[in-house]
Amino acid sequence: MSTPLRSVASSFRLPDRRQVLLGGALTAAAGSAAWLRPRRTTALLPDGALEKSVPLQLGDYHYASSTGLILPDSDQTTGIYDQVLTRVYVAPDAAPMMLLIAYGSAQDAGLAVHRPEACYPSAGYTISARSTVELRGVSGREATVLSASRGDRIEQIYFWMRIGERFPTSPIDEKSAVFAANLRGVMPDGVLVRLSVRSTNARGALDQMMAFNAMLLGTGDRMGRAMLLGKDSAS
Repeated sequence: MSTPLRSVASSFRLPDRRQVLLGGALTAAAGSAAWLRPRRTTALLPDGALEKSVPLQLGDYHYASSTGLILPDSDQTTGIYDQVLTRVYVAPDAAPMMLLIAYGSAQDAGLAVHRPEACYPSAGYTISARSTVELRGVSGREATVLSASRGDRIEQIYFWMRIGERFPTSPIDEKSAVFAANLRGVMPDGVLVRLSVRSTNARGALDQMMAFNAMLLGTGDRMGRAMLLGKDSAS
């Protein structure tokens, strides 16, 4: 038996205005998400480039070892860093200088550079005396200073980071730098440079670390400067 024409027509109702608007919003959101998804990353450093870009001799300092530094758990850094350098430099009449450089070619909202404020407490240290100071060797930028203590061991820490072409000094600034780049469709590279000295003399250690940092940024090849300071500072 044939179905009445009226019954067939009633089964094909046009969507109401609310459904049309909702569908349009969902389509727009999907399109925006696809457009905002980062598509471009900074080229990977060649294997060993970080080691080669940082001199073994810096002024009176020379490389002594690569052990003894406070490091994050390996499972916390998996997928974040492409290359990590750890070195201890020694010089006459100076406390040993511990250097850590961690480089990652692509940072997104889920891959933030691991900061010492988390790394040291996870190793049992208490953080105190946080402040920002001049980033010696880069005009108009700042570094972060911390003191970390565990029992009778006290480390003075001077560290800074670069995300793309920005130099954030707090976790919020760091996330903002990553997000701003991601909005442009870019997954920026990132680097963390950490200097530390075992000392109870915070002022003396800071002067020592700032002087060392200036030497670090004043030497090295073009690739090294691009890795540390970004491509706009590579020349």
